[in-house]
Amino acid sequence: MLGAKLKVPKKQVSTPEKTNLRRKRSIPASFDVRTGFSSCAGIVGMIQDQSSCGDCWAVSTASALTDRYCISQVKKGNSAPLKTNPSVYFSALELMSCTPGMSGCGGGDPYYAWKYTQNSGLVTGTNYTWNSGCKPYPFPPHGTTEYTAPSCVSSCTSSAWNVAYTQDKKYTKTTGYIQSNVAAIQNEIMANGSVVAAFDVYDDFMYYSSGQTSDVYVGGHAVRMIGWGTDTFPDGTHLDYWLCANQWNYDWGMNGYFKIARGVDECGIESSEISFGTF
Repeated sequence: MLGAKLKVPKKQVSTPEKTNLRRKRSIPASFDVRTGFSSCAGIVGMIQDQSSCGDCWAVSTASALTDRYCISQVKKGNSAPLKTNPSVYFSALELMSCTPGMSGCGGGDPYYAWKYTQNSGLVTGTNYTWNSGCKPYPFPPHGTTEYTAPSCVSSCTSSAWNVAYTQDKKYTKTTGYIQSNVAAIQNEIMANGSVVAAFDVYDDFMYYSSGQTSDVYVGGHAVRMIGWGTDTFPDGTHLDYWLCANQWNYDWGMNGYFKIARGVDECGIESSEISFGTF
């Protein structure tokens, strides 16, 4: 259920687009992509289920790309895609099977999944239950079997999809990642939507409810980061947090979401890798 394996160091540290940095955006105390880009809230609010496959790196990237595609359309002055339109959801299956150098259900690096979307493009694909798009997700929710990634094929796996594989592809124009720069992460989320965050997971994260962590290391994980805020406790103390969407279905955590401390590099979430791509 985990699977983030970062291939660091990388050749060059990337930052958000220079135009975004020049704007020197005023960073609010809280932000949520679902309200910041409210016309895309239905799409951003979709929680995935990676099942018993360590492809968090692929599922989180495909989900964030879907969010960003919706937001890019709105920013261009177009109507937001409908949540019920399968042609706006990107395929985690293709990323899992086809990203060079990655290990499918055995783990991978989200940054290289983003690079795949730039170099090779990415076809459509919904979740397993919906079973639509060119390459829908192949593993059922709450799966207990340890799955392996199917072989990469340059064709749609759904015979019912009526768009040819090459015509179904969409490409990102740029990709990048941020390390250890909270303001840059916030600016990127405000400008373009969800990013993918990689971090270390400890055993009690599996049963998350309050944001507390233990010291028994389990492995690396990747999730969508969709915003931030600050919680105030009865004793008057405050906790700055990141708001993230996991891909372990709606019955995990806070209806699929969780909070993790912000500004202190909790579990390496700020220093490991915050990755993204833009249309």
